[in-house]
Amino acid sequence: MIIAIAGIWLSWTTKYVKKIAANGWLYIHLRRHPHLLESNRHIIPPGRRAATDNDEDATEATGLLVRDTNVPARKNAQAFAKVLVENRGIRDLFWDSFGKDMRDSNNTIALLCFTVFVAVLASGIIIGAYFYVSIIPDSPARLASEKCGLWLFDGEKRSEEATRARMLDLEKEERAAQLAEDCYGQSGSFATRCKILHQPTLPMEATYTNDCPFANEICRLNRTVSFSTPVLDAKTLGINSPSTPQFWRNTTCTPLSMDFPYIQNSTENGTTTYTYHYGPKQVDGQSFDYTYSTVGDPWDRLAPVYDVFAYSSNSDGSDHPVWTPHVNLTHPLYSTVTIIFVSSLRILYEEYSNDPIFPADKKFHLPGDPDAPAWHRNSDPRARPLACINTIEVCTPDKKTCWNVNEPSSNVSSPDNTSEYIFLYSALYKTDIYYSLAKRQGRSLLAQKKVSQYFSSSLGEDPWIAEVESWVRTALARTSINAWSFASGEDSTHAGKDGFTEITKPYGDLCGMYKFHPRGYQSLRFVPLMLLVGTLPLMWFFSLNGKKLVEKPSPRLDSIDRWLLRHMIVLLGEREGYLVSLSRRLLKPISQARIAGDTNTPTQAPLDDTDESTSVVNGGERSGVQQASNSDMAIASSAATNEHGVVGPHGTTTSTALSENPSSTDASLVVYEPVIFYLLIYLLWYMVARILVVVVLLVGIPSTLAWKKMTAMLEPNAPQQPTRPVRSSS
Repeated sequence: MIIAIAGIWLSWTTKYVKKIAANGWLYIHLRRHPHLLESNRHIIPPGRRAATDNDEDATEATGLLVRDTNVPARKNAQAFAKVLVENRGIRDLFWDSFGKDMRDSNNTIALLCFTVFVAVLASGIIIGAYFYVSIIPDSPARLASEKCGLWLFDGEKRSEEATRARMLDLEKEERAAQLAEDCYGQSGSFATRCKILHQPTLPMEATYTNDCPFANEICRLNRTVSFSTPVLDAKTLGINSPSTPQFWRNTTCTPLSMDFPYIQNSTENGTTTYTYHYGPKQVDGQSFDYTYSTVGDPWDRLAPVYDVFAYSSNSDGSDHPVWTPHVNLTHPLYSTVTIIFVSSLRILYEEYSNDPIFPADKKFHLPGDPDAPAWHRNSDPRARPLACINTIEVCTPDKKTCWNVNEPSSNVSSPDNTSEYIFLYSALYKTDIYYSLAKRQGRSLLAQKKVSQYFSSSLGEDPWIAEVESWVRTALARTSINAWSFASGEDSTHAGKDGFTEITKPYGDLCGMYKFHPRGYQSLRFVPLMLLVGTLPLMWFFSLNGKKLVEKPSPRLDSIDRWLLRHMIVLLGEREGYLVSLSRRLLKPISQARIAGDTNTPTQAPLDDTDESTSVVNGGERSGVQQASNSDMAIASSAATNEHGVVGPHGTTTSTALSENPSSTDASLVVYEPVIFYLLIYLLWYMVARILVVVVLLVGIPSTLAWKKMTAMLEPNAPQQPTRPVRSSS
């Protein structure tokens, strides 16, 4: 709706721009054809005689008779002038260029050039204003929400409320996985939910090395992959603030060794139990010296799925961790380590694979069809371990200081308790890859989506790297979802119940800081839009016919103008100076046009010496109106009257006729004088004069009072009456 109104508004502006351009073009055209401006001099008022070349008695009151020897040229130029002043569109201007009135090729070319100029100017105004106002579909907008912040579960871990809290985490994990699939997919087309975000995806880069990120020989095959982002501005998450912190993240993963002593087994009653010793754990108050355990051969389970389980270390030792990493799983301080165990159950693979996490090394023939191509399955009953180091750091806006997001605030030298930092910390909460698969487990694998019944299509080359990349993308998508959740306050529905507590409450109002791309809306910049709105009145004012504007002045305005000029001259004390001539020069075009407009009223006489309001205080000197030249008076008169009427000596209209060539009479003679520009200059002078008057009054009155006071103090003291002596009592 606003764009439609802006388009109509701009079309009106273009109309007035065309009139301004036509006025300027006409002004130049008439200056190139001065006989048009002098056409009114062909008229001899009654009672006056024609002047001859040797007439020494000719005066200003003597009508000038000039023979019109170039009537066809004047008509051609006059036809061109008519087209310019008429209110026509670009199409009409184009056809008028080849009309029957355009007999001069020069005028035809000039009108074509003018048509192209107006078309380009109008298109430039509309296109330029469109982009200047930034009327861009799906431009960012701030999210309006009454409640913003982060609400976390802080109740009993073994309770119904805790179960519901875990289900909420699962729901966010599913949303993040779907968002990662839609936004980071290989199709190249974003879903609608991606376009809503300020930046649908966060950039990351993969690095492959053959070194082990941990100590000793705990790595298997020394194959390592790292996915890291550059230092990103928090604005990429939608945080709207002039100064926002920076952040970056890195995830480094590698398969772990499956040799002794990391994996051990024991057999009892024909059942083998495998224990994975990558660090102790605590479950329900009991301590175990191993991390994970499996029993038997997963192939015997008649389920075509993957069994996935994961643990994550704490960022520090302040809490009782569920799992403590092995001493060989070294990692930077405040970073976390995630260990993942993957077991493939009854799944047949289309191709052979020696992948460290998804092996398919044993052939398998389907019963009843020995000649068919063999399928492959995993022959190792042990789960495949994979460990990842997660590092997330936050930096100051200038990127000079960075710290781990899990580092205590007491260790941070820069203040990180502002609303921008709190917003960023909340967005980065629970974005390790552990939270990309902790609740979904086997459903978090890309390999699971390729399983149909008991058969799996090819997993491609290095499927374990593809899984790590998918988890990292889900973590990045979870960051964007956390930012949206924080800004919209979606968890505020649990405030005060279900064991949830608002942890961002001490930091005040955090709403109005998130920007996104709303669907079906468009944003406009306010200041450029207001400038665009103000263009139309300005263009309308400049396109006015100045002659018509000043022909019918307000009597009050006319009196104020005359009074102001007269008194300003007196105030400045200039009798015969530059200001006097400037005042007359500014007043002359307006007065001439007013005289021309007053010719329709026979009882109204022009300004003369007897009118006190027009006389300049200077011993008999006449106003600038009476000293207008005959040529200027003729221009104004011809603009207001036709060829049958002129201004008489006392403002009356008399009938005349062309003395030499009556056929050259034109009923619609076009004569243009840019009176509007003179009026603008005069209005500027009017404002300056009024300011000077105010300044003089403000300075003069206090100065006069001060002078009187000083004079009274300097006068000799008048004789005072003797004071009455005080009689003392004895």
